[in-house]
Amino acid sequence: MKFIDELFEYYKNKLTADDEDIDLLVASLLQDFSREDMLLILAELNKEELYHITGNYLVTELRKKMINTQNGEETLSDKSTFLH
Repeated sequence: MKFIDELFEYYKNKLTADDEDIDLLVASLLQDFSREDMLLILAELNKEELYHITGNYLVTELRKKMINTQNGEETLSDKSTFLH
């Protein structure tokens, strides 16, 4: 992905492989992105990359929902009707 390559080149000598550094960098970047900016980045992805990102998102959100349900917490989506 071109964006990741450019980001890596720019920050490779400024950051460590520490998760905290990377998390802070990504959070900082995303704060400044518009929805359109994010969609442009996603539009660059090939099918495999898009599959990976979408899969990770779905797994993470499903895990959160399962944990919240097990802890007796109700989420906003629990109140809505599932239409499929």
